[in-house]
Amino acid sequence: MTPKANVSEKPFENVSSPLLREAFRLWQEKRRDRPMASRADFDPLEMPGLLPLIILLDVEGSRNRMKVRLAGTKIVEMFGSDYTGSYLDEIDFGDVREKVLREYGLAVTEKRPVFSDHSFRKPDDYRHKIERAILPLSNDGESVNMLLAVLDFERQTDLEDGY
Repeated sequence: MTPKANVSEKPFENVSSPLLREAFRLWQEKRRDRPMASRADFDPLEMPGLLPLIILLDVEGSRNRMKVRLAGTKIVEMFGSDYTGSYLDEIDFGDVREKVLREYGLAVTEKRPVFSDHSFRKPDDYRHKIERAILPLSNDGESVNMLLAVLDFERQTDLEDGY
């Protein structure tokens, strides 16, 4: 995977993907009056349209190292690799590595959803815009022990992405 271009956090109001808006709505519904939802709150049967676009990460230890527990089928197809079992900091994100790690880390340390965009070039050389929601999960209501990331992809033309 060789991502390129910018990664920047944006407010929920600027999220254009209906799938990401649905994921956030579901997360809010599941958390009820708690700061965060837990993994146990989610039933995969409630979100069949989201499953191919999900990355589920375990947050480990005091350093908050993130390990990919599950990567949806569309994620694997788009990136050309299944990162299940890999640590996020060991994945080649190219020139956006620090920004990507910072966004996932922000969801953990601030215990809140993070929404962002960036572009990347697929192994087949097509450029795609990724719109992403990173939703923190907690089994104790206080610390983030998992992240639920949902990525939506849109193919770009040369004129759209500035290459």
